[in-house]
Amino acid sequence: MSNKQSQKMNDDSKGGEFSRHWLLVLVCAVGIGVGVSALPFYTQGIFIEAWIADFGWTRAQASLGILGSTVALAAVLPFIGLIVDRYGLVKPVMISLLGLSVAYVLMGMFVQSIATFIALAMLQAVLGSASSPLAYTRAINTVFNKQRGLALGIALSGAGVAATFGPALISKAIVAFGWRGAYFAMAAFTLLVGTLVVIVLSRLNGAKTPVDIDTEAASKGFKLAKASPTYWTIMAAVFCLSLGLGGLMIHFVPVLLEVGFVTSEAAQIAGVIGIAVVLGRLLVGFAVDRIFAPRVAIAILFACTAGVLALALLGSVAALPAAFVIGFSVGAEVDLIGYLVARYFGIHAYGQIYGRQYSTFLIATGLSPVILGAIRDATGTYTASLFTAAAFMVLSAVLFAKLPKFEQ
Repeated sequence: MSNKQSQKMNDDSKGGEFSRHWLLVLVCAVGIGVGVSALPFYTQGIFIEAWIADFGWTRAQASLGILGSTVALAAVLPFIGLIVDRYGLVKPVMISLLGLSVAYVLMGMFVQSIATFIALAMLQAVLGSASSPLAYTRAINTVFNKQRGLALGIALSGAGVAATFGPALISKAIVAFGWRGAYFAMAAFTLLVGTLVVIVLSRLNGAKTPVDIDTEAASKGFKLAKASPTYWTIMAAVFCLSLGLGGLMIHFVPVLLEVGFVTSEAAQIAGVIGIAVVLGRLLVGFAVDRIFAPRVAIAILFACTAGVLALALLGSVAALPAAFVIGFSVGAEVDLIGYLVARYFGIHAYGQIYGRQYSTFLIATGLSPVILGAIRDATGTYTASLFTAAAFMVLSAVLFAKLPKFEQ
């Protein structure tokens, strides 16, 4: 890191970080909330029943869109990370939010079969790739040091807002306009909010293209990171965590329907996940500035495991607490990835390293709904799926326990 960058971080850490950059944190939260990793993901489960009714798909087939989109996003994010490391985030975000809006329109118009569904879901991910947390968290990590965890938590809580209000609003849109009309509504909303996000970002110094990029240091930092066992341990822990949580998010409404709730009740309970996501990101961000981050991850994973097992064994009476601990854990995961990457490997190659770590998270997130859906199709209930998710989370906690102390 250059002396200029170090001095800037030291100056900011003397109490001025949030007073200088609060608007950047706020607009990053809004951008993440409408981005490709939030609104489409948290509302996907609402569409499942409509697709089953229209096309006769199984739940595993209806989950293939998430798998396709996450694999496609995982494939392009390392390249997007390199672009953001070199050119900043304003232009990539602008192009991606416009592309995401176009993709929603295409989804509403042309989905007719599993093949077109998967192809358009993959196109949606590619077009919207720079609206993922990658670009926004790089900007946050660049200007925050002492309060980095809290700043990341606040910014990433935008996804929790999407999870809170998205399912209920999309459910109402499907009732009013059909599931195709709901996609058109998502397109209009994303275009409107995305325009405001880009306008504000273009005026903020923290979001502008850096003028002193050290490409040699970035290349060296990326090579050193890949040679580190810590890099691969984080990747494995994130992979297992996402195998557990990803499918729970997509199938949570169908799980609730299976244990006796009606659709409107299930959507309201699913909204608790969004509230918990926000709380998880804020509290975890606050905690990791003070407590060793892997220990925070382990505690959250064991709480989530307990909630999932309670839902499997007790059914509807455990639905509300299970929704809360699942949402809280989802709130922690992306926050932890960005924080751990910056603390272990620095900021020079952040986009490239985070892009690959987040790609791993996305691949597992895409596989998880298919795995849990296939288990549900094979067994006739979600009980075995919930036990499988719990096992993945326990394995993730074991891997987090192997991470070394941060270098001071």
